[in-house]
Amino acid sequence: MHRIVIVGGGYGGLRAIEKLVKVPNVELTLIDRNGYHYMQTEVYGYIAGTKDIDELAVDLEGWCEGFTPKVRFVRDYVLEIDPENSRLTLSQEEIEFDTLIIATGAKTNFPHFIEGLREHSYGVKKLERAFNFRERFHRLVKEKLEGDDEGVNIVVAGAGLSGVEVAAEMAYMLRRYQKTIGRHTREITITLIDACDTILPGLHPFLIESAANRLERLGVEIKTSAFIDRVDDIYLHLREGEMIPYTFMIFTGGIRALSDFVPESFEKNRIGQLKVDDYLRIEGFDNIFAIGDVAEITDREGNVLPPTAQIAEKSAEYVAATIAKKERGEPLQPFSGRMDGMFIALGGRYGVAEIFGFRFKGIGVYYLKRIVTLIYFLGIALRVNAGYRIR
Repeated sequence: MHRIVIVGGGYGGLRAIEKLVKVPNVELTLIDRNGYHYMQTEVYGYIAGTKDIDELAVDLEGWCEGFTPKVRFVRDYVLEIDPENSRLTLSQEEIEFDTLIIATGAKTNFPHFIEGLREHSYGVKKLERAFNFRERFHRLVKEKLEGDDEGVNIVVAGAGLSGVEVAAEMAYMLRRYQKTIGRHTREITITLIDACDTILPGLHPFLIESAANRLERLGVEIKTSAFIDRVDDIYLHLREGEMIPYTFMIFTGGIRALSDFVPESFEKNRIGQLKVDDYLRIEGFDNIFAIGDVAEITDREGNVLPPTAQIAEKSAEYVAATIAKKERGEPLQPFSGRMDGMFIALGGRYGVAEIFGFRFKGIGVYYLKRIVTLIYFLGIALRVNAGYRIR
């Protein structure tokens, strides 16, 4: 049996297993330090309260047992990779492999040069941090309902995809809360800031303008070209000298790959992503692949692709197909992935999208995004239900 080990139960890891389970004579093992798959693309709704935990996390053990043959799930974390001997050292055991897929994803990158940032802000890459921020947000709404007159400013630092979606959904929810806490919602402001000269940097002007207009209609204050110098208990201190008072802050300004366990011989970029060859393999090892956010993945022109769920799944599908070709003795083709488009949720039943070069906005985008998300979620949930029935 060909022993394939996948480290990481995110979008890429799960998609790799879904494809590899169809390959004959393979034995699959999934390793993750958490017992759940975290649907991070839906975190904006969870924080604001429009989605609940059952729409954000899925049990990995039940999911793995839903396959025939079953996929072994190990809840543990990797201490060390021994690539020469094809062995992983975990905290509780050692596992040997014939092929290894590293799919550990990334965490929020709190730049060390911004004093006080990590201590005074929340990230969204981990479920517990998203949970803590949600609790803080809803506690604030409760205090307003009880008549608290103190002004509140919620800061979202980082105006990329995650930051824009979180700011928009919270602002939309505050408008809904007007029915219960009335005028007190005017005492809560949301500020979205970024060091770039625009929100959603790098995206098409249509998406940027549509998102900015929607955020402004929702009452979100946008501050661009704003470099945070340091953060204390009360203020964000910008490099230009401006001080922004805040009540609490969420930081979505960047990522750092979860790759501390790999050997020093594995080359990384400045944010810890593993360098891979044209076949998404670690240089010098044709049986070790890296996919998703943990890897620096490029398109055919050599441009680095964004760390999105879409690219994680495409890289997983490619690696699974490559392993199957190797088993059959067929020639391999280099990875040629690209972004087919994206959906951006902008609060309530509204969004903007770019799909295969076409751009849309409005309520239709919201429903299309919901359909895509529902199909993905139901596919996972049905597998979990099958796993529990087997027991």
